[in-house]
Amino acid sequence: MRLFRSALYTVAIVISGVFVWLAEPLPAQIVLAGSTPEDGAVLDGAVRTVRVWFDQELQVSRSTLDIDGPGNRATIEGLHTMGENDLMGRVSGPMPDGEWTMTWTAIGIDGEERSGNIMFTVQRQR
Repeated sequence: MRLFRSALYTVAIVISGVFVWLAEPLPAQIVLAGSTPEDGAVLDGAVRTVRVWFDQELQVSRSTLDIDGPGNRATIEGLHTMGENDLMGRVSGPMPDGEWTMTWTAIGIDGEERSGNIMFTVQRQR
């Protein structure tokens, strides 16, 4: 009887080990850590650079940062990182007063993809 229990425990341990070995780890979820401009900001002039920070390193070449607002003529160019788990770009084109949305898609080193929006307003003093 002792031999049977020992064999049963051994089989249970081996099977448990196989399940642990086959299980894939869950990807770490990408979290937005901050932005310039900040979500909800009211600015008194055009933005010339934008930047978003995350809680982990990204694949910059696969990630995106876009901007949309009145007239749809402003664009983000030269997307790059400053080595701080960030995406940064230069805004070119006119940026008239109104509500603007910056849309980001971040691709983590593990291939996880996450997207979000940052909204801000340009409202020049007259």
